[in-house]
Amino acid sequence: MTTPTPEQLDQATIRLIFALRDSLTDDGPSRIDFWSGGRAISALEAAAAGASTASEAITLAAKKLQIPQIDKRQAKTVAEVAELIDQDYPAWAAHITRNAVYILALADIQRIEQRDTAKTKTEPAVTIF
Repeated sequence: MTTPTPEQLDQATIRLIFALRDSLTDDGPSRIDFWSGGRAISALEAAAAGASTASEAITLAAKKLQIPQIDKRQAKTVAEVAELIDQDYPAWAAHITRNAVYILALADIQRIEQRDTAKTKTEPAVTIF
């Protein structure tokens, strides 16, 4: 297998971030803490440093975020992400070490764009006469 490109690693990590976010429970951190409290980035960095495979890293990140299991709607995403990361786990771990803050910023941009798009779809159209 070939090493994924930095862009592929970014996108896989962003997908993982959203899967973890969507798996949060009431017993763990809030979504606000997940994003702005530094929990997501801390979990990713600890997972990348403390694991040797994607499945170990995902499990470590979930434990750090007090997630007992991945939400069933996110299971396929997590499996796909793990497959890509395992193509060259050391490259992903090094990528996280070097770029975690940047990757989280990309995820935050995507989150805000999704939220704004959802707002636009639910707001009634204003007709100006």
